[in-house]
Amino acid sequence: MIKNYRIKVGQRTGGIKLYHELKSNMDRHGIKMGRDKFYKLLRHYNLLVPKTKRYFITTNSKHQFYKYNNLVKDKAPTRPEQLWVSDITYIKTEKKHCYLALVTDAYSKKIMGYKLASHMKTSLCIEALAMAIKNRKYPNEKLIHHSDRGIQYCNPAYTEFAERNNIALSMTQQYDP
Repeated sequence: MIKNYRIKVGQRTGGIKLYHELKSNMDRHGIKMGRDKFYKLLRHYNLLVPKTKRYFITTNSKHQFYKYNNLVKDKAPTRPEQLWVSDITYIKTEKKHCYLALVTDAYSKKIMGYKLASHMKTSLCIEALAMAIKNRKYPNEKLIHHSDRGIQYCNPAYTEFAERNNIALSMTQQYDP
């Protein structure tokens, strides 16, 4: 029954749905089995659907580019636009997956800049930073940009763009900015 149902409906049908779909058919055939025993049967015959990986790695810090020191360790911002933090996150949509680069003001938690794209190229991060720079209210104040050590943030195209705009760069020593 299980194999026939999965062939007809789909191989990825999970245990709970499968149990409820087959329950009436099992009753008709005189098979008395609760959900837990049904799971044991699936496990015994290796019929459980393997769990899919739920996260995507967006940081590649194994590269040859210069990695900046952490300028903000154990320091908290005391005003807006003193410290920006940046990161890339993975977003799964119905038709495809995308990457979102964010530049957030650490003091106000305001998103200063963002860019959504189907790639993780350095240009994704540069465009988010360019938007953040346009949105600055205090352009003459000293600003630190903190990120992870991902290849996009260490790429000379990105670091030179930030430095041309008088932004000091800081990077985490771990994986999480």
